[in-house]
Amino acid sequence: MGTTRLEQNIALHLANAAKHSPDQAAIITAKNGQLKPRSFQDLYKDVQSCSSFLKAKGISKGDQVLLAVKPGYQLILISFSLFFLGAIPIIIDPGMGLSSFLRCIKNTQPSALIGIPLMHIIGKFFPSNFRSIQKKVIVRSNKFLKQIEEHKDKVIETPENSQGNEVAAIVFTSGSTGPPKGVVYTHKVFNAQINHLKNDFEIKNGEIDLATLPIFALFNPALGVTSVIPNMNPRKPSSADPEIIVRTIQEFDVTTSFASPVIGEKIFSFCKSQNISLPKINRFFLAGAPSHPNLICGLSKMIPNGKVIIPYGATEALPISAANNIDVSKLTQDIAQGNGSCLGRVLHGNTARIFPITFSPFDSGENCPKELPQGEVGEICVSGSVVSKEYFRMPGATFDSKFNDGKLNFHRMGDLGYYDNNGFLRFLGRKAERIQTINGPLETERCEPVINAIKGVSRSALIGLGKERIKEPCLVVELSEKKTKGDTRLLYNKIINELKARLPQFTFKHVVFENSLPVDSRHNAKIHRLALAKKWTKRFAKKPFSLS
Repeated sequence: MGTTRLEQNIALHLANAAKHSPDQAAIITAKNGQLKPRSFQDLYKDVQSCSSFLKAKGISKGDQVLLAVKPGYQLILISFSLFFLGAIPIIIDPGMGLSSFLRCIKNTQPSALIGIPLMHIIGKFFPSNFRSIQKKVIVRSNKFLKQIEEHKDKVIETPENSQGNEVAAIVFTSGSTGPPKGVVYTHKVFNAQINHLKNDFEIKNGEIDLATLPIFALFNPALGVTSVIPNMNPRKPSSADPEIIVRTIQEFDVTTSFASPVIGEKIFSFCKSQNISLPKINRFFLAGAPSHPNLICGLSKMIPNGKVIIPYGATEALPISAANNIDVSKLTQDIAQGNGSCLGRVLHGNTARIFPITFSPFDSGENCPKELPQGEVGEICVSGSVVSKEYFRMPGATFDSKFNDGKLNFHRMGDLGYYDNNGFLRFLGRKAERIQTINGPLETERCEPVINAIKGVSRSALIGLGKERIKEPCLVVELSEKKTKGDTRLLYNKIINELKARLPQFTFKHVVFENSLPVDSRHNAKIHRLALAKKWTKRFAKKPFSLS
């Protein structure tokens, strides 16, 4: 079983890949007319040249660099060049919306900007948000590689000597249930993540990854894994063409992929309709939101020689635990009855405990809350080498989410769950999305899987109506296809009856329908329930209505 030094600059992993597998493809762009395949030797030479180019532009060790470039080769190349220099890339998802994006920049106060021309123009329109930026590099797709090539004769030979606890990157959360926060990644955390990917998931040098999520493609060069960049908009996975995705898997002999449930559903549906099997895939990770057991088990049949893996974690701590299609198949009925998604077993070296539910900060040391007994629902809190220690320039958020039990440092995931009788960690939903009803608390995973199993329902969202602490439960339902008013009424009655049968202790007066539920930009899978709650609270306040 391979190991990785936790104290080294992660750019050294790329140097090793270039040394041991120089001719292996590192980056392949599936879209015709795009970049020619780059080997690991090509990529490493580009990183050396790019590092020299950036150094000539004034970028040096310790600089906090707002990185706003196109996903794919640009993102991978410049990120590793910054690692190489000991500079710190700040990665913010632009899909979170302009106002949130600008707020992240202002709070982070980067010293440099490396970005496409549009980002530099935005900086001129919002100068107060960009005031801290002193060094600027414009990245033009048609010129950038030529610019760095001019520095190939004056390359920097070796990566900066960075220590394990030095900051390697600042990666922002998606902000699906609160303000986006910049997570501090040290070289030690990155190296620990690479160790888990190698040791727990057996990802090997020479494998080929379908890189549908740009941020996760950054691990591939360090793993010696080929990244195949598919012909899709990574910020809109729901718009991806399933035929193109499946053909890409087949053409490039893809062996592994990390994708949102939206992409997984597209691949499964297309393969099923065309009677296609994908025998070369060893593992298919589904992450970003809970996946329906039918999708997990169905997709596993399309990859007869591999497994569907459901890793659990967050930007602040990943991976923590993992389940696979075999685990989920045993719990399909249990999950459908509202007993929580399966997060599997905690990975070696990590700790996950269940603590009492509260929105207040936890005390550390001897006053730390006591762990709840098996089977009792609480907040999932995690510890381990993959767990980040702080948020960048956000001491209040760090204080709210971190604590020490006297032995271990913990991060509060903001997720509710419990350990079942089989020792599996189970997920019941986000703490912020649990609603307090007159009949007691109700978590999203208690009722949404029950409704999602009904034919005609694509997905659903539990929300609370009202501005007081005690709220009325309401189900917002997205249909799988357009229905007549009569069919919608029949479906409404079926949903109400199912809720009464499965959750008799709760009273559901409201079920409403939407053409499309709002979801996060990164995965197109996390439903914005809090936004839905605000919307429907306003609508019901103006004009209460019901289909009943």
